[in-house]
Amino acid sequence: MFCWLLSSGFWLLPVVRYPLVRRVFPSLLLLIAISSGTLFFRLGSLPLSGADEPRYARIAEEMHDRGTWVTPSLEGKPWLEKPPLYYWITGPFYSVFKTNETAARVGPALCALITALAVFWLGSELWSTGAGLIGASILLTSLGFAGYGRSASTDMPFTCCFTLSMAILLHGGLLRGAARREAPLGSVLLAYIFLGLAVLGKGPVAIVLAGGIVLCVWFLDERGGIFRTWRVLPGLVLTAIVSIPWFWLVFRQNGFGFISTFFINQNIARYVTGIHHHSQPALYYLPVLLALLFPWSGWLALLVSKSPLQAVRRWRHWDLPMVFLACWFLVPVIFFSLSDSKLAGYILPSLPPLALILGIYISRAQQSRLRFAAGLNLLVSAAMAVAAPLLFEKEYGSWKIGLLISVVTLVPAFFSFAFNLKGKCNGAFGVTVLQGLILIVVVAQFAFPVMGAYYSTREIAHLALQLRHPGEPMITYQFFHHSLHYYTGYQITGQLDDTNSLVQFARLHPNFLVVTKAEAVKDLARIKELSASPVGEQGDFRLLRISNTEGN
Repeated sequence: MFCWLLSSGFWLLPVVRYPLVRRVFPSLLLLIAISSGTLFFRLGSLPLSGADEPRYARIAEEMHDRGTWVTPSLEGKPWLEKPPLYYWITGPFYSVFKTNETAARVGPALCALITALAVFWLGSELWSTGAGLIGASILLTSLGFAGYGRSASTDMPFTCCFTLSMAILLHGGLLRGAARREAPLGSVLLAYIFLGLAVLGKGPVAIVLAGGIVLCVWFLDERGGIFRTWRVLPGLVLTAIVSIPWFWLVFRQNGFGFISTFFINQNIARYVTGIHHHSQPALYYLPVLLALLFPWSGWLALLVSKSPLQAVRRWRHWDLPMVFLACWFLVPVIFFSLSDSKLAGYILPSLPPLALILGIYISRAQQSRLRFAAGLNLLVSAAMAVAAPLLFEKEYGSWKIGLLISVVTLVPAFFSFAFNLKGKCNGAFGVTVLQGLILIVVVAQFAFPVMGAYYSTREIAHLALQLRHPGEPMITYQFFHHSLHYYTGYQITGQLDDTNSLVQFARLHPNFLVVTKAEAVKDLARIKELSASPVGEQGDFRLLRISNTEGN
């Protein structure tokens, strides 16, 4: 329902401005066709994986089942780490889809599509239809963007709302050509509504990032008047009207525990300390950005000026909408680079403006620079083609899937380079789009089953439920995985980390099931007081039935 509202709000203002709908209709069809492969193909085939997906999916399911919309809960207990936008978006889909994995992911996938359509609209309005189409296509076929669009997490709904807010603000409040115009009141208000929804997606970081972007543009805009044009003060009031009610209601229900958990622990402490064990080097986001944008990483060479120092000196002559896009891209990257806690998804809001900037440059680039970018893209693709079989053999014991990924990565990159050598820029761009599309489809079709066996415990959890005797406890040994709790219906009795605690548990429970990693099985076999019988396995996970040989 919320995704429908987002899409309705997105189209409400801009679509009516097109004099000829058929001018953009083929492009829209093409983008939707691309998204059907990169975002929606086998969306529910990968089990819920990692730490976040099972938790967020369960919280959304509990809120939907209980009909509560204020306090998120996990196993019936308040879960106050994140705002509710993802849960609000996802909850209704549990009534639509039979597969929980699909229900948990379809909301973010729709949000990813809306984000790409926003990029297409903004590029078409301020630059050209070609620039908008290229930018949106780059976004939809980037591995990182598609990956987060297929993930049951808060990152994509936040990115969607933030992108809509910044895109509408840029369209309504800056330049068309050389003349400044007053921003239509309706578009500005809509931008701040989406900013309020972004706050409900990730928290006050939305205000911090938006403020940083606006201040950066204001500093670089010698003509001034931006704050008046954007109606900042009344806009922030509207943002507060959208976002503050939930914060007030959840505070009333949970008291200062909410302040401590959400604001102090999850926002302030997360940013300034390594308390959540996500510390990374200062330049962490440089390789992350290249990986998120693949297979378009090599095309970033188009953005490198022949005389970078001279370009910086001429900053007063920069096109102001392009300055806005540059600030929109840089502020999240710089802000989170300064944080002690770093995760790849933090800079997801930087991908839409970067994709549009790249789309603009590709639509304008000289042939010689396109050849250089295509050559660099071929080198990057070749490096990935070499790494894929080695990685899949090391991590999953399946070099054949890695080899298949190598082929679908390297062959299109070669054809893209060949098209550029012949001066066929459109062909080179189209082949790179196909490269990203085919790569994502191949990963979803062939790699997901293998990856799911290692990153999720769905199969072994279902097996444990089938083999479990009435009243028999299930525990984990030297191992913890959120998906195991999710797929067993949160029936895991406890987590034990040493042999003494395991022996003590066996004295109280003569028979019980244990899920552990393969390397821990030898430790269990050496415990004389216990008999460990393997009953199932999945990837690197093992299911055993433990019996106390000494009796009660």
